[in-house]
Amino acid sequence: MERREGYPNLDLKQSGNLLRYQIRKSGYSVRDIQNYLVLSCPQPVYRWFQGKTLPSVDHLYALSRLLGVHMEDLLAGCGEKPVYLEAFHGKEYLVSYLKYFQQKTA
Repeated sequence: MERREGYPNLDLKQSGNLLRYQIRKSGYSVRDIQNYLVLSCPQPVYRWFQGKTLPSVDHLYALSRLLGVHMEDLLAGCGEKPVYLEAFHGKEYLVSYLKYFQQKTA
């Protein structure tokens, strides 16, 4: 599919990282999310975290309610600075460490 200039696109990888961050920050496990969303297995959650797929709109809505955030806070656009980097409060060595491991797993 051709991308149009000026048309906002989602970054699957960053969205996956953001979902993982928001879920873990709230103290939930993959199993908790699986049970809450009534998923038959945990694999969809892991696919979201890996940036392979995105949750359905229904699941995004349910997650936003569970986590107490807006649905938009669970998605990252292309070129946007990841929100979860705020957790490092300017500690650049931690940011570079995170980026290093993200490249290793890509």
